[in-house]
Amino acid sequence: MATTPSDLIAVRAATVADTAAISALTMASMQRWIAGDCTAEGATALAALMTPEATRERLAGDAYRTWVAECDGAVVGVAALRFPAHLYHLFVADDAQRRGVARLLWSAVRAAVSPGLDGFTVNASRHGVEAYRRLGFVADGPETVEHGIPATPMHWRG
Repeated sequence: MATTPSDLIAVRAATVADTAAISALTMASMQRWIAGDCTAEGATALAALMTPEATRERLAGDAYRTWVAECDGAVVGVAALRFPAHLYHLFVADDAQRRGVARLLWSAVRAAVSPGLDGFTVNASRHGVEAYRRLGFVADGPETVEHGIPATPMHWRG
């Protein structure tokens, strides 16, 4: 995909039928951008959360809501919210980055949540911190490492 203008991207609620595409996108992104910063155990634990089985469980359950961004019939981005207000996933395919996909997904997440909610949290990977800052998130403190996975706790207030 050479270009991905945001007007060619459709964002919709994900379904169980999207399991394979979501798992493939999150796994590839995690391996490229996050795993190298983790211990071997941390990378293995993250990979387990992105398998088709784990993805299907989140899609079928009530604790998460997930959206996909599509371009030309392909999933190019995914956002998942763990209720009530934790951004669990926000991944964009490498060839669709810096084209507004993350912003479109983030808008869909915010629009779907109760207007009385005062903010969202995220645990940002090292690579993701700047992207989250561009979306309006602010760090709550320094990077922490839990179970071999480094992350910066961040929040967003509307």
